[in-house]
Amino acid sequence: MADDGIMGAFQALHRELAAVAESLKEDREDQGRQALARLPDNPVLDLLADKFLHLLDKPGRKKESRDSVLAGKVRFDDDDEWDFNKEFQEIILQVADDLDLDEIEATRLAVQAGQDEERLSRSRKECAVIRFHQQRKYLLSCMLALLELSKEEDELLADDDSGSLGRLGHYVSQNILRNSVPGAANTGASARPRAVPACAAALADIRAWLQRLSEQVNGAVMSGRATEPQAQETYEFTYISLMQQHELLAVILCYMVEKHVAIESDFVDFLQEFRRAGRYDYFIVHLLPVLGTYITMFGSTEGSASVEQARKLNAIVCQQSDATTKLPFLDAAIRCWWIAEYSGWYMEDAAGSVLANVDLDEEDIQRSKQFTEALKDGAFDFLLTVMLDTKTTEWQDPFQIKLRTWVQKRTPTLPPDTVPFSAPLQSRLMAKMEMFVDAFISNMPDVLRKLKIEEDEQRQAGQRQQQDIDLERFLLLIAHSYEGRPEAADAFWADPESNLAGFLQWASRRTTTPLQTAFCEMLQSLSDDPETATRAHEFLLDEGHQLRRPSSITWAHILKELEFYVENATKKPVGPQAIAPRAMKLENERAESEAEVLMLQEAYLRLVAKLASQSEACRSYLFQLPNHKLVLLLFQAISNPVGHQIRTYAFRALSGLMTQRSLQQNHAMWATVESCFTGQYFLSTMSPRLQSSVAGSQAQSSAMEVLFQQISSNFDDVSSFVQFLTVLVSPPDGVRSLNDGLPYPEDLGALTRTRPGIEPYIDFVLGHIFTTRNQEYRDPTQQRVLRYHCLDFALACICTFNEDLIVFANESNIDVDSALQTKDLETYVSLHPFTRVMEWMYDSKFMKGVLDTVHQNPSDIGKAAPDSPLILAALRAVELLSKALDLQTTFLNVVRPIVRSQNRPQSRSLYTPTANGAFSSVEDGLTTSLTLISDLGSYCGVGHLSLTTASLKLLEKMSTSPRMISAWQSGSPSQAHRNRAIVALEEHGDAQAIAGAFTAELLSPLDEHQEASSADYQIKVSILDFLYSCLKANPDRPTIAHLLLGFHCSANALSIETGSAFDQGSALFHSLLPIMMELPLGDEEGNILSWFVGLKYKVMRILKLLWSSPLSASPVLSELRDNDFLFHILLQGLVTRQSSIWDGQEASGPDFLTKPAAEGFVNHLSMRAMALEYIAHELCSVTQGQVPALKRRIFDALGGQIVIDGMEAITVPSVFEFHDSLPQEDDFKVPPPQLNTFVDLDIRACLEQDDPSPIYNLAKLQELLVLKRNQDSRSNQIVLPEDVAQLDMAEETLMLYATYSNRFNQTRVYSLEILRAWTRLLMVLTDCNDFKGPHRVSFFLQTLQAILPGLEKYAFEKPDPALELAKLAKVVLFKLDFAEMSSSDKHNRTVESLISDKLFLLLQICLDAIAKWTASQELRAIYYSLCYRYLACVLDNSHGSASGLRRTTKIIQSFGDKLLNVVCDDAFGGDARCQSAALVLLATLVQLGRKEGDHYVVEALNKLNFISILVDSLRDILQEWVTVNRNGNPDQQNYLDSKLVLLLQLCQTGQGAKHVLHANIFRAVEQSGLFEVDPELQVDSADAKALEKHYLLLVKVAQIISVAIVSRGSHNILQGRRFLADHRMLVAHVLKRSAGIGPGTGRTDPVLAGHIDDLAEAFMVIMTATGFLEFENQARAEDTRSARILFH
Repeated sequence: MADDGIMGAFQALHRELAAVAESLKEDREDQGRQALARLPDNPVLDLLADKFLHLLDKPGRKKESRDSVLAGKVRFDDDDEWDFNKEFQEIILQVADDLDLDEIEATRLAVQAGQDEERLSRSRKECAVIRFHQQRKYLLSCMLALLELSKEEDELLADDDSGSLGRLGHYVSQNILRNSVPGAANTGASARPRAVPACAAALADIRAWLQRLSEQVNGAVMSGRATEPQAQETYEFTYISLMQQHELLAVILCYMVEKHVAIESDFVDFLQEFRRAGRYDYFIVHLLPVLGTYITMFGSTEGSASVEQARKLNAIVCQQSDATTKLPFLDAAIRCWWIAEYSGWYMEDAAGSVLANVDLDEEDIQRSKQFTEALKDGAFDFLLTVMLDTKTTEWQDPFQIKLRTWVQKRTPTLPPDTVPFSAPLQSRLMAKMEMFVDAFISNMPDVLRKLKIEEDEQRQAGQRQQQDIDLERFLLLIAHSYEGRPEAADAFWADPESNLAGFLQWASRRTTTPLQTAFCEMLQSLSDDPETATRAHEFLLDEGHQLRRPSSITWAHILKELEFYVENATKKPVGPQAIAPRAMKLENERAESEAEVLMLQEAYLRLVAKLASQSEACRSYLFQLPNHKLVLLLFQAISNPVGHQIRTYAFRALSGLMTQRSLQQNHAMWATVESCFTGQYFLSTMSPRLQSSVAGSQAQSSAMEVLFQQISSNFDDVSSFVQFLTVLVSPPDGVRSLNDGLPYPEDLGALTRTRPGIEPYIDFVLGHIFTTRNQEYRDPTQQRVLRYHCLDFALACICTFNEDLIVFANESNIDVDSALQTKDLETYVSLHPFTRVMEWMYDSKFMKGVLDTVHQNPSDIGKAAPDSPLILAALRAVELLSKALDLQTTFLNVVRPIVRSQNRPQSRSLYTPTANGAFSSVEDGLTTSLTLISDLGSYCGVGHLSLTTASLKLLEKMSTSPRMISAWQSGSPSQAHRNRAIVALEEHGDAQAIAGAFTAELLSPLDEHQEASSADYQIKVSILDFLYSCLKANPDRPTIAHLLLGFHCSANALSIETGSAFDQGSALFHSLLPIMMELPLGDEEGNILSWFVGLKYKVMRILKLLWSSPLSASPVLSELRDNDFLFHILLQGLVTRQSSIWDGQEASGPDFLTKPAAEGFVNHLSMRAMALEYIAHELCSVTQGQVPALKRRIFDALGGQIVIDGMEAITVPSVFEFHDSLPQEDDFKVPPPQLNTFVDLDIRACLEQDDPSPIYNLAKLQELLVLKRNQDSRSNQIVLPEDVAQLDMAEETLMLYATYSNRFNQTRVYSLEILRAWTRLLMVLTDCNDFKGPHRVSFFLQTLQAILPGLEKYAFEKPDPALELAKLAKVVLFKLDFAEMSSSDKHNRTVESLISDKLFLLLQICLDAIAKWTASQELRAIYYSLCYRYLACVLDNSHGSASGLRRTTKIIQSFGDKLLNVVCDDAFGGDARCQSAALVLLATLVQLGRKEGDHYVVEALNKLNFISILVDSLRDILQEWVTVNRNGNPDQQNYLDSKLVLLLQLCQTGQGAKHVLHANIFRAVEQSGLFEVDPELQVDSADAKALEKHYLLLVKVAQIISVAIVSRGSHNILQGRRFLADHRMLVAHVLKRSAGIGPGTGRTDPVLAGHIDDLAEAFMVIMTATGFLEFENQARAEDTRSARILFH
């Protein structure tokens, strides 16, 4: 097939090899050994074995292959035939021509490159070329790594052969070293060359290819095509790739020779080819380690050759140069190296020392002569030049440049297009040079002594200009061979009797000035760690070396020389001196002598800086010198014109001295700096009269100006000075992380300036150097270096400011002023360097400089090393902007008002300018750069972890800043404008490039060895955090996150463009899906891995924002649906799965929540909640979209069966099995610790809002505890040691509990979110299902079975989860149709019986929770509704069966009065909803009692005096009714309706009616005034609705009265008659209107007419029940008779 998977296999193997190498570094004897033993089991090794055997072989172009391509049809192996159009054929042929590759293989490359076009944003041809060279580089890198690991295995086997190792060595021997391949005897057609000749041939092929490439470029220049950007980039990439391949091959060849697979002829062939080199270039440098390896193997006693073979080769190596030798210094170096190692054969007890018939003395003289001649031909010159060239970086030290000019006389410089040399090559070269150094010192001591004698003689004869400096070159060669390799340098210190230690003693005695310089360089290179630096310090101590002569190099000698030089220089100032170019002659010996002395002083200072920075003993010694001799000497050198380089290295020496300093030392150094810059050391060199004339603050200010001017005029001085200041503002060692003090004394400069502090220094660095002076440098490297140092200084100033102190001062009960190291908080805020640096963040020029630092040429960034000034400067700029955004609110709201109130003067100095404050916010400055977002995005694909993560964090802060969002979306309010950031990213296609880089990072494989600490993982996390923050800050408007994800963004909408990456499924959005769908939650053993979960969680929350936002929901849900996202998350068990093993730990007990694995546990809970939310969301969407087939699949999947086309159904846990997988919070619960020490400490200031609940910021809490300790320690109380130990334990306990509390709260809240999401999903299922009849009943049964265990558990004790379950139960119960539960089928009757039991259990649970008075009124309201629904269904569907009613009545009676007591209290004491539910339940209970003939409830209500209160509440019924109608509050309306319903139900029972009437309902109604006035007069007749509602109230109350009278029979007839008589006018009015009598009756609204009829009916019932008409007629008749009698 086209994609053979080889590239992926190489990448996987490379990661595996890197992981094993890292394991060996971290734990060589245990984990490393095990990883190395497992490595041969990797199946990728067998897959790639043939590739290793073929090395870099590639099939050349063929006519047959070309014809196939031109025909448009190509077949790969057994794959289907591929058809290509003309355009693609042209691409294939171009690739084949450029790579000189078989056209079929070129076709394969072109096809495979299709997946790289989007990611790399390059053409198909370029991607194919890149892929070709990448695969070759991976091949060589893997080969090199295997060789290195094989060497490690050999060393482990030599120490301990445990039997588990050895297989890797066999693999390497078979497939890389080709030991199974016969040598010369193998002459068959299938014979493969041995490894060494094959490697040499590959090297020659690459050199030939590079030559052809050069010729092509020259041809392109002639034709004018070289200026094409695409052609230039392709050439540059090919050139660099070939150079890197050549270098890797050279290192591989070194290992091959070391593995003894080379033969003598290989060495001879190599030597001949090497000597034919025509110029000094990469070829020589790459192969020099190979030369050293060959010499060691065949010419040294350390190798595998015999003395006879070595003598034979000696004649070949040391033969006179012929005409073919174009580089004499190269040939000289070969001879020199060979002789040094070869001479070891003739040392005492060596094999050559006992040779017969050999004049050893004569040969020794001959070798010495040949060696000396080689030196004269430039051997050391060449070797030292190579060492210097391999270590050339942009951080070029001026002293190194001077040294190079001094020692490099014969060897030319490397071509400018040389690719920087890699660490493996440098390592091999230094290791081989180490062998040469050891051999020369050990085997040729006489030559060494002779070199020193000759040098002394030449100097004594006054022949400085003709003086040979080969001994100095050798010392410098040692310096560069051992630099950065303390393990190797230990050979000089470990054994005082060794040759190397003796050489140090010898080289330090009776030295000339140049030799001292070289010796100092060598000594500092042998001191690269604390141990070796301390040895070097001891070496320089006088008392440690009594046998050494007084002229030896010691500390006393160095300090004496420095003091003498500074004193002479201050008396007679000298300008900066430099070594003249080699073509120029110095005019006299005095000038040369001064240059040598100057270089020596620089070397002394470099040595001081190095040893002081590495050795504590050295620092202590130098600080404890009498009167601080060295420090004062250095500041004298800084203050006076003793030469720029001296000042440069004086600053560096001071920086070294301040390594691992204390706060007191830091303050003292600042005081000394202030003295220096105010002229104290400058004035000390003046006469007393002159001192008095210039004394005073003005003179001191002028002195600072002069010194700033002198420093700013020289790049090296500025650079070292800023570095020194950065050291001084950084936190001293031993200072706790609280950062509550100043790095300098509070009164620093108080006598010479208006304000104390270091503001002049900050203004000089940021205002003059960074903003102004740096622009004047023409060298880009110098600009980058200086930018980096200035920004590093600014960042150090900002990062040491602790804004939490301000928070604690306002929100905690700590007296912060007394707990700080400064006088008070205001002093800390106003004097901290943070304040001044933040002022510069609002300066337009400074901000422009910062943004210019971020904005770099992409090609320069791509070529830069991670530690280059370019990368580091950009990193510091990004970090500074990010930190400024973090601290801006504190600065603007708190710090700036304090500072402005102090009336700071404006500076007019050129060197200490004042910030112009052009911007009101940092965001205003950021918006001035339209390329900033593109720049930050482009850094995500350059492969530098720190820069990538910092850029993403800044992008995250920018995208969530309200100011930035407002600026990006600014425009006319009347028109919708597109986001300016989106427009800027689209303008030049930057969005596509950034999205491609993000996609590549997200799709890159994870490192299972380094796990979350790997660079790939951290970059993925940073990308996902950025996308999430950007979307969350503005989810309903198009953002740059939407653009990068692949959406087309208009002003207020998103869309998918046809043919776009999103449309084709290759957008950044689609790279999120494999993380969710393919990345497992854990390993094969069921152990969930937190770092996997963390990545999936971050993706899931991005998807949630997208599917839940109306802006993006439609396309996102559609895309997720197309990818079967729902079924993938079900397969992964996100709905119900809950493993108990997390990162190998059991998820139980409070201790678990304090472990790192708890973070993954919490993330998994949140992810499960989001998964359930998505399923519910998707199911709603599918239902609304009317997709029945998909809906059926979803229901089946949630039921436990995932159906895949063409496959058997996959069984997964059902959604109804959910509850068993909820975390049990009680398993983690633990009471808070009793900490009497902190009983009065308020830690609420450490709480921060986090999604979903507030958590303690542990860093803040730690700071608060430190403040508390500081406060207590300054209270003048005696603290005993045991009290300190107790305090430490209490702090540790509190921190541990805060960690536990955070995780526990998150666990509790996320568990509730899961439950809430699950209940909502089941609500959706309940509402959306298409089940009918028994299936519907069965579904409800499953739902109830899933609900009841949890509800029974949580019903009373945990109201929050109980509330969610009760809501679901309420939905189910109200959806359940009891009329359907009457099936004749036996199975269905069983289901119906089960559901009846479950419903009865639900009733019991609710009644029990109500009786226990559960805390939440909302929950009790739902319980009341559930009870009501059950009782109502029992009443409505009893079908004559009394058993259900009787059982229900008994269960209610079993709870006694406590149940009704709670219900009654809620009926009048809760909120409106709870009141309504309680009243409805009481009404239902009354109805149940009436149907059962049981008066228990009615009597209980009367006993509780509830009926009287209920009746009495009717006094305000009219006013309440009017208020409700006016406000339209539905809850209050329901409450009033429920109250009236309950009264009606009570009145329908004889006992209830009795109690209602005894409660004097007629009196309550009369007091309400409800029936007093005609409704048309009481309510605005124009308001029909109000009139309707008023009549409705009349109907309800009248019905209650009528029912009560009817229920009581003749007991309350008189009251009824009186009621009618009292409201005769209203009764008559209603009856007339009901009968249609009166004006306007024909136009009455039907609803109103119905209410009138109902009211008339109620009045008629009362009239009938009370015999009102008869009574009235009788009374009238009696009145008539009485009247007749009376008036008769």
